This record gives sequence, structure tokens and C-alpha cells, in this order.
Amino acid sequence: MVSSYSITLQFLSVFVPSMSNFPIFFSVLLCFSTLVSSQLNELFFPGFKDFSTNITLRQAAIIEKNGILHLTKNSGLTEGQAFYRSPIQFKNSTNQQVFNFSSTFVPGIVSHLPDFGGLAFTISPSIELSGLPSQYLGLLNSTNDGNFRNHLVAVEFDTVQDFEFGDIDGNHVGIDINSLISNKSSTAAYLDNSSTIQNLSLKTGKPILAWIDYDASENLLNVTICPNYPRPRLPLLSYKVNLSPIFHEFMYIGFTAATGRLSSSHYISGWSFKINGEAGAPDLSSLPSIPQKKKKRTGLTIDLRILNYSR
Repeated sequence: MVSSYSITLQFLSVFVPSMSNFPIFFSVLLCFSTLVSSQLNELFFPGFKDFSTNITLRQAAIIEKNGILHLTKNSGLTEGQAFYRSPIQFKNSTNQQVFNFSSTFVPGIVSHLPDFGGLAFTISPSIELSGLPSQYLGLLNSTNDGNFRNHLVAVEFDTVQDFEFGDIDGNHVGIDINSLISNKSSTAAYLDNSSTIQNLSLKTGKPILAWIDYDASENLLNVTICPNYPRPRLPLLSYKVNLSPIFHEFMYIGFTAATGRLSSSHYISGWSFKINGEAGAPDLSSLPSIPQKKKKRTGLTIDLRILNYSR
């Protein structure tokens, strides 16, 4: 893909203004300068109700009436993907170095039984992923898992311990590069104000705040989670990696999710993203609420016909 900056340089190299046509030249140059300066580098979705045309939905993914992004149906063996419709420029076109980037989002997983499944924040060269449900999270499949040509980075929120991928437990966050075998993972947790580690369940159906930050100068990818503000001082995961060989210049960003044989639902209620800066902080009180699974009534049922007969 050719950047607007490259187009501008090509235009300038062939168009040499004279004094007579300088006003026209200046107007066209101003138009191209605006195009360059408006390169998309920031997204903010306080819910998705009014932004459905900006999100490409695949498989089971839908946007509910209240504006929440619902990645999987409440049924078994489903998968869903949702990506911002346009690619984002992640690398400098001159030196091919990755920019700093930051993302904040609010996931929620509703599940009452242990089963394969989970969701992942995904950076991919394509929105047409050949992912499978269950342990593959709608992200990869058995034939392409681990292939360096995937050029894919994901942060998984996994609710099952899958020994095939060396999962540490059934409630973890992991950094995945081209594979569902995490390069680094940790049990879901955060540091409270007193610097005490607090475990955090991923599948209670309550919203979770997640922050993903990449520092290109340090080649450092950080992942932080917490049930509410303020943001913890230290991240849950820090992983040293140079993303320049992994990323194309333009990449897509979004989410994938999958269920196993049992039903569960995976939601994103808010999302922000920024190149070379800190992503905006969603206001939890204004985001669409995560639908909760209705509890089945339990109790003793008595057939009155039997009682009448026994008399």
C-alpha cells in the first residue's frame, strides 16, 4: 500500500510551478498536506452503537442494540471476529521502524462452566482470518499455528487451560506472536493501591479494563488489567520484542473470540487506540452493560394430583 506521503512526493517531483500557476499549485499542495497530516492514528469507541459502519464483523460477531460488541453467540463451537475496517499505519515508511502504540478496551466474558474458549485483541495483516473455534480463539488453526508468515500479534484472555498450547492455567492473559503458544503469560491479576497482587477472574461477566502499550524505543510490550480505575502502577505482563520484523507497514486491529462445546459469550463494551500516544480512557459508567446469563430457578416441585390421590 502506498502512503499519502509517498503520493505527495511523487506529485511534487513532476509538478514544477511557474509564477502564473503558483496559486493552483499552492491549493493542490495544501490539499495533499491535509491528506498527509490526517493519517489515521487514533480511534475511540464508547460503545459501538453509532459506529457500526466502521467495524467489519465476521462469523458470529454482531453489535447488539445497546451498542455492545458481541463476538460469539451464546452457543457452542462458534467464533467471531471484529476489526476496524481500515488498516492502520504501524511503521515509518522511510525506515520501516514500528511506531509506539497504545490501546485500552473493556472486555467481558460470561461463562458458568469450564470449557475451551476466550478472546484476543489482535493485530493482523488481514481481517480474513482462517481461525477455528474452541482453543484456537477464532484466531488461527492447526495448519498455520506457529507460522512466522502469519505476521500476527495478539493478547489472549483465555478461560481454559489447554495443554496443547502449554497454558499455565484456566484463567490467564498471554502475549501471542504468530502462535497460540504464548511467548509470555500470567494468571489474570493486578496490583492494588497497596501493591498487593489481587487475582481477577476473567469469566464472571463483569467488565475488565485492559491496557496494551508498546514502546518502540525499548522494544517493550506491556499488558495491564484491572476491574476499575485507577490504572495499576505496574503491568501484569512485560515482554521484550522488536515488532518491526513482524508487522507490515499497514495492519488491521480488532478482536477475535471463540467458544468450545459449551455456551459462553464474549463482549467488548468500549475500545480506544492511538499511535504515538496514550489511548483515551473509556468512561465505565457510560459504556453499554454486559448482558448476564439468567440463572435457572431451582426448588422442589410437588404434583398436587399425587397429594389428592394419597388422601
